[in-house]
Amino acid sequence: MLMPPRLASALPCTPPPALELDENALAPLNNLADRSPGLARWRSFHAGGKVIPSFVLIGPRGRDLPIRLALIAGLSAGDTVATAALAKLLIELDLASLLAQDYALFGYPQANPHPWDGDGRAFTNDFWRGSIDPAVRFFEQELERNEFDAVVFIRGDQPISGFQIRTCSRLIATEVLWPAVELAQRFVPLASEPIRLWLPSGFEPASIFNTGHLRPRPFCLSLCTPRQQPGENQISAIVFSLKQILQGYRAALRYAERL
Repeated sequence: MLMPPRLASALPCTPPPALELDENALAPLNNLADRSPGLARWRSFHAGGKVIPSFVLIGPRGRDLPIRLALIAGLSAGDTVATAALAKLLIELDLASLLAQDYALFGYPQANPHPWDGDGRAFTNDFWRGSIDPAVRFFEQELERNEFDAVVFIRGDQPISGFQIRTCSRLIATEVLWPAVELAQRFVPLASEPIRLWLPSGFEPASIFNTGHLRPRPFCLSLCTPRQQPGENQISAIVFSLKQILQGYRAALRYAERL
């Protein structure tokens, strides 16, 4: 288990009401993209008569090539927490751009547009096998063509006891993630195993999390918050932990480049 003894485990509690998210939830992000020099709309797809947007945030340049990260939220249609958290993160990073230095952040706040897909499994397990779903085809192309250095899945309201980060990289787990976990603990309890190693071989071949075939091969993270906690607490845990991960990963790369 990858857990220092000073971090407490999560405590069960009564689930709070779900966070409501209306159709205008992305309006502040859309409005900011109209006037920001660093934030812009990226590609979009159509589903259910709606245009599902994505965004790209380019931070100040401090190295030759930016670090390309995909941030994917809303893997289940009801996961309003993750969608709101990603929108809040992009807005705050645009307003404090040095936090995004050296990054090109590709944000996908609403990955799954299907309201009938309750827990998102029908969507997340329909990849890499010729699906006709426009959302699945969109993300297959985004993941295969954009040469991401990392793919971060953001998942709120999960049936877990506490905050947890899952990663396919032992190095990232030990060198980058613990400060992020400590920040998240200010807002939500932690799972008994707050950092868990993901084995790519453990996923179904048709899972969106099965990214081992992508080239260059990105490292993957999945941030999960517990549904027993208030939505605003979950959002804060996601936003603060992701900011810390961006800082830690950038510092780790700079250190490696100096070796």
